[in-house]
Amino acid sequence: MAITAFSPGPKRRQVGFVGDMPDEAVQALERRGYEAYRLEPEHLAERFCFELTCAIVMTQDTKAYRRIEDELSVFALALNHDVRIFVRHAQDGLKKDALLEALNELKLTPSGFNGTEKRFFHGDWIDHDLPFVYAPFVRLVDPKATWDQVANTIVHNEAGPAPSRSLKIEITGVDGKVVPLNDETEMLIRRAFDNCERVSLFGKGNGLSGVGAYEGYAYLGTGLGGKWPYKFFVKLGGRVKVAREFHKYGATLLENVPFHLGPRLRRERCVLGAEHGLIVSDFVLGAETICESAREGRGVAAIANLFNVTLLPWRRAAGPEKPPLANFALQVLRDDKEADREVPKHRLDRRKAFKARTSLDDLRQIIQALPPSTPVLTGMVHGDLHATNVLVRGHDAVIIDLERVNANAPLLFDAASLEAGLFVDGFVKDPRSAKGILDSILPLYEIDAFEKEDHHCDPADRSAWFMDCVRQIRMQARQMELVRLQYALVLAAAFLKKACNSEDFAANVPKRHRVTFDKPPTHPDTAREALRTLAYTIGERIILGLASRQGKSS
Repeated sequence: MAITAFSPGPKRRQVGFVGDMPDEAVQALERRGYEAYRLEPEHLAERFCFELTCAIVMTQDTKAYRRIEDELSVFALALNHDVRIFVRHAQDGLKKDALLEALNELKLTPSGFNGTEKRFFHGDWIDHDLPFVYAPFVRLVDPKATWDQVANTIVHNEAGPAPSRSLKIEITGVDGKVVPLNDETEMLIRRAFDNCERVSLFGKGNGLSGVGAYEGYAYLGTGLGGKWPYKFFVKLGGRVKVAREFHKYGATLLENVPFHLGPRLRRERCVLGAEHGLIVSDFVLGAETICESAREGRGVAAIANLFNVTLLPWRRAAGPEKPPLANFALQVLRDDKEADREVPKHRLDRRKAFKARTSLDDLRQIIQALPPSTPVLTGMVHGDLHATNVLVRGHDAVIIDLERVNANAPLLFDAASLEAGLFVDGFVKDPRSAKGILDSILPLYEIDAFEKEDHHCDPADRSAWFMDCVRQIRMQARQMELVRLQYALVLAAAFLKKACNSEDFAANVPKRHRVTFDKPPTHPDTAREALRTLAYTIGERIILGLASRQGKSS
């Protein structure tokens, strides 16, 4: 077993009762060293009212004079303090249904419901795909359970450290301005850094997933390591996204990826609240994004390391599967709610000016009509391997952001995501027009190019860095192809997905900086928007090339 030390027991030994507080419940808790108290509204006036409370117990009121929502209203505040909540539901099925509906309405994460009761919980605030629910949550307890059984459950599900009253928090955004914290996010930080005197967080910008990323410096408390701060990487976002990423870190990265090629998760500092969560990992020191490295001509060695060292365990564990690759390509072009992705209107309006002619629906039909490409090498993939989710330190490639790790997907998708990501992010600072960039790299996307290994251009060309990177990526992809041109199809889907991103990168740019095809960009955001539009042109070109090749061979 793991190394352990003698534990004096939990510091939070109080159990609050909402409504009934039977004598047998009090006695069962006292026998286990816990103190029961009746939770009254006046207790909630103090900011740290749950500092010593480890759990709250409520027996569902079977009378009709109170709305169940009123009884549950205190739970969100308690969850933000990591208080474990236990609700002894009514035996009456209709009343239990009302309880489940109220939990869904208030978005209080539940646990202990059966499979048929999943229907009560819907929306993007809950994740039914995780194999279990992470605490804190509202645990449904069978009303037939004895109080000794309830007390044992409380003992075996201890609350974490209470939020620190004294922690000094400094948090600033990318623009250097102070970021205001709401009560929940402040409590999450106070819980995550409970043994620190001060924590300073500096915004690194939100990713397209909407999760805030911060560079953090924690000054440990007296006797815990001196006054020099420890550097962390902190992500703050919605509870579902954070819980999903936390699970995938533990289930994939920590067990499969070499220790020095991924950030080490600090499990003791990762916390969840009612609506949000916080992930803390060690900061990858001395690293730059692979996008930055590639633009400076240092990308080839890092790409080789990424696929031959960092992700090698995933490749070794992969195996051939039968599903047609076209099905996966079409799945890439669906969103998380299984709706077909669409090119946003602001990008669609300029599609023809960027030399694209085919609608996305027509491209889907062409993909569907392609002959089945099987077998497919399938296994663990990162799922979002864009140009800023790979960090380069020396020649080492370090992967971060594991929210979209998929245990059963074509391995080619990671290679395709990296190539498409390097394109939409790597050319942002290029002074050429969109037409100039497209003309220089177009030979890469002729269908014949996917059967060659020697992709090159004049080293003085501004696209030489990209050509070099693509050559290395496709050398790796060739080892993952089980049937000719599989990579081309997956790459086309990856480019089209980039084009479907709904964000208008140039929305706040003055009109004089228009997004154009044949004129150099006059603002970085118009360049970014132009590249997303070009991504559609490239994806279309590959798919039409595949269709043409099929037409010649039939």
